[in-house]
Amino acid sequence: MTDIATYNFAYLDEQTKRMIRRAILKGIAIPGYQVPFASREMPMPYG
Repeated sequence: MTDIATYNFAYLDEQTKRMIRRAILKGIAIPGYQVPFASREMPMPYG
């Protein structure tokens, strides 16, 4: 698991964790196509 994933999982609620995990799995599961991290499924301001 990457550092950013560990960091995000540390303070987000369970539903948000599932959304992030789903987005990551989607990006890995489709070869040649990466979904943007935390795009539509979880609106989140970029720091």
